[in-house]
Amino acid sequence: MTADSPHLIANAVQLLVGGQAASSFVGLVVMILIGMVAITKGGDLFTDSSVEIARITHIPPVVVGATIVSMATSFPEFMVSLTGTLSGSSEFAVGNAIGSCLCNIGLIIGTCAIVYDLLARRSGRRTGISTGRNILTGPGMFMLGSSILTCLFSLFDSGGAVMGGGATEYGLGRWQAAILFFGMFWYIGYSIQVARQARFEMSIGDDVQQQSVSTRVALTKPAFVFIVASAIVVIGSRVLVCNGEEIALRLGVPKLVLGLTLFAVGTSLPELSISLIAVLKGQEALGIGNIIGSNVLNICWVLASCALVNPLPIGRQTIMLDLPVMLLLTVMLIAFPWRSGRITSLAGGTMLLVYVLHLLFITFANPFS
Repeated sequence: MTADSPHLIANAVQLLVGGQAASSFVGLVVMILIGMVAITKGGDLFTDSSVEIARITHIPPVVVGATIVSMATSFPEFMVSLTGTLSGSSEFAVGNAIGSCLCNIGLIIGTCAIVYDLLARRSGRRTGISTGRNILTGPGMFMLGSSILTCLFSLFDSGGAVMGGGATEYGLGRWQAAILFFGMFWYIGYSIQVARQARFEMSIGDDVQQQSVSTRVALTKPAFVFIVASAIVVIGSRVLVCNGEEIALRLGVPKLVLGLTLFAVGTSLPELSISLIAVLKGQEALGIGNIIGSNVLNICWVLASCALVNPLPIGRQTIMLDLPVMLLLTVMLIAFPWRSGRITSLAGGTMLLVYVLHLLFITFANPFS
């Protein structure tokens, strides 16, 4: 082993976990392909293990998707936002969390609905992603409530938030963050109550003690696969975003466009891959629950915890554009399937169109830039 071996090994590790981009253009392309394969395979394992956990524990897939799965897929947003806050870029946390909420509904749900309907028509199945009323009235109401509170809280008492050396007009202070953070525990408590009720109904007439022992044993393998698959998806996302950013910069893509697209989509790649794979495998409740739960956690966990560390400044663009569009997409996600119980390609296409128009407007006609 040469003197440079430890340095080379460290560089290789950084490259494989997305800590740094490849040096050559060919290497960048290869790493992007590796990231895509890791996301796809990891998402496949993640979905299968989540479904298996739901089956073994008798917990509805929507509850698993809205809690355990959404926490795992929201972890990249949490780390990116918290790191930005601790490094003094508090405003970045707002853009990342709100941008991820927009991406989750507009891009991910929209894409899933369109792809699902295309495949359903070919196979003769019923079109539209199934969304039970329990999803909309349970996790859906938490998502809507947290979105409304964020919009209202941002309009008054900035809590001493600072940006560019001076106090901001709008912001999210610690006391508002504490309320939102409490909402996360309320949401988790509600989910646990639903899970317990489902387990109770499934266990009527069974030997509860024997069931408990066999459940713990049976959970070992899917829980291990779940953790490993989570790591694969997160690392694959980092590799893809890191090398994709480097290629975009070499091609002269403006950093503003990168921030609005690559990073917003990049931190939402776990949700996109897992939700799309879940929907395509017929596990719609898991996929939709993941998106709704992820939006709740983006606000009540990611945004709130960062604001507890430092009051978060909120710019006029976020007040006038981003938050209203987020609220609009949230209402659309609940309203479209309210009567039919299904998200059609038309509904998905409409949400995707709103998301794309929002991106185009803030990129090319933004009056607040």
